[in-house]
Amino acid sequence: MKSEDFQNSPTGRLVQIIQGENPCFAFVPNPLPPVLELDTEIWRTLSDADRALGELAGLGRTMPSLLTVEKDRN
Repeated sequence: MKSEDFQNSPTGRLVQIIQGENPCFAFVPNPLPPVLELDTEIWRTLSDADRALGELAGLGRTMPSLLTVEKDRN
């Protein structure tokens, strides 16, 4: 690991934990952002989107494979 690769990192910093001829470093990440407060409208929208993706995935399972359809044409 090159300590130079972590200079000015937006995600954290290196801290020297062993000194001497062969120093060792530990990566210390920046604190996590605060917990997001989502209102009822956002939760409802996320739920609707999740339900729609589930429906789309279910429909995709019932459709024939495009590879199979292409083979049958030839």
